[in-house]
Amino acid sequence: MLEVLSSRCSPLAPAPTLDSSLSQLRVLRLSVTDRCNFRCRYCMPPEGVPQCKHDDLPSLKNLAKYVKWLINHTSIDSVRLTGGEPLVRRGIESLITELSAIPTLREVTLTTNGSLLSQTASVLKAAGLTRVNISLDSLNEDRFALVTRGGKLSQTLAGIRAAQAAGLTPIKINSVLHRSTWEQDVPELLDFAAANQFEVRFIELMRTGTERNWCDSEFISVDEVCAQLDTQVLCLPRTGNERSPAQRTLMTWRGANVRVGWISPRSHPFCNSCERLRMDARGSLRRCLMDPATFDLPRLLRNTDGEAVGDALKRYIDRKLPPQMMDSVTTMSQIGG
Repeated sequence: MLEVLSSRCSPLAPAPTLDSSLSQLRVLRLSVTDRCNFRCRYCMPPEGVPQCKHDDLPSLKNLAKYVKWLINHTSIDSVRLTGGEPLVRRGIESLITELSAIPTLREVTLTTNGSLLSQTASVLKAAGLTRVNISLDSLNEDRFALVTRGGKLSQTLAGIRAAQAAGLTPIKINSVLHRSTWEQDVPELLDFAAANQFEVRFIELMRTGTERNWCDSEFISVDEVCAQLDTQVLCLPRTGNERSPAQRTLMTWRGANVRVGWISPRSHPFCNSCERLRMDARGSLRRCLMDPATFDLPRLLRNTDGEAVGDALKRYIDRKLPPQMMDSVTTMSQIGG
């Protein structure tokens, strides 16, 4: 039975103690590049960040090899391609084809800003991509250009339409909450989601990179947003295959039912249920978005017996601790989001 929440109730519960192990890992967030054609303020400074040299980036063939090794040594059954912006990596469809052929891999998905999807959606679908999450913080052209530092809303909207037409569904819209603009942006995004039967996911702003003071000034919790929307929210139970950190809800919005996910890393950390492992653009593994300690998988696989690498990975994951603060000096584009 669905739990009925009033507009004054939190859709989220406190997180218990972290339980980390290789057997808990289900999702690999695989960064295929640290480059991006946007400069979103919460992701990187306006001048960008130092980028990997081309020779430091693993080939797509090697990325597929690393993924296969991880699948054989963990319980990972879902790969999400990220960046930077993953669609600026040439030949990404060949990686998707190789990954989607792995028998034990349940899905290959992609998170994108959508600006290049209008040219690539059908190719990605044919290669075996399951679905896409598309970042969209505002439906107002000026606010969109401001937060992306020059991105064109029309390109992202065209990408969303192309993803729909190609069958890269269900489409989820990812929107980062900003205190100064949420009252304009959230209702418009809910209207957009209702009209197109999308799920929209509202994400709390985290302190990353060079913009931590701005992130603090613009932070607003999902509880505060949910309370001020003044509408009925129903918690949806998690399905057996669900891998999202979002608390999924069904919202009654202007006469329509809209699926809304609330992602609250700062107000309600979900470390206890984290099933993610990240691989950055250099191929190093990261057990947590906020943890600077990495695991150099490419180097170890070159120089060490595979089973010994598996033991070392287990020790690395077992030492994972919940971050004391959701705060990182490393930018999202460098981590892999």
